Amino acid sequence: MIPLHPPLSGFPLSCGALLVCVELFCLFRGSPERLESVRKFLVFSSLASTLATFLSGYQASAPLRELAPDIANTLGSHHAFGRLLLINSIALAVFYLVSSRAVYGKTVMRAFYALTVMLQFALAIISGGLGGSLVFEHGVGVMSQPRLSTVAEQVASFHQAPTNTP
Repeated sequence: MIPLHPPLSGFPLSCGALLVCVELFCLFRGSPERLESVRKFLVFSSLASTLATFLSGYQASAPLRELAPDIANTLGSHHAFGRLLLINSIALAVFYLVSSRAVYGKTVMRAFYALTVMLQFALAIISGGLGGSLVFEHGVGVMSQPRLSTVAEQVASFHQAPTNTP
C-alpha cells in the first residue's frame, strides 16, 4: 500500500500557518470581506487535511511491530498530539461557523475562534516535530537500503557461481 502520511503531513501545518497570517493581517488592517472566503477555505482545508493526515498516520503505523521504548513513547506522543490536533480542528470549524453567524456573543465566539487558531498552529508544530523526530532521528517508516558493498558482493558471487551446463 502506498504510504499517504508523508505527503499529507505538511498540510495541517501550512493551513494553520496561513490562517494565522490571514488573522494577523485582518487584526492589523481590518477585516476585509474578500478575505472571508480565504478564511473559510483555510479553516475547512485545515479540518480536511488534519482528518486525512490523522487517518493516514494510523495506516502508516499499522505495520510497526516491536519498537524500542523511547521510539514507542515518541510515537505515542505523536499519536496523542495528532488526536488533539484533530479535535481542535473540529472545534476550529465550529467556532468559525458560530462566530461568523452569531448575533449575540459574537466577541466571545471570536475570542474562542482566535484561541483555536493559535492552538491549531501550535499543535501542528508539536505533532509535526514529533513525527519528524520519528523519521529523521529514529528512522521509523524509512526503508533501509542495502549497503553498496553488499550489492557488489552479491553481483560478484553471482558471476563466479559455477554452472552445471555441459
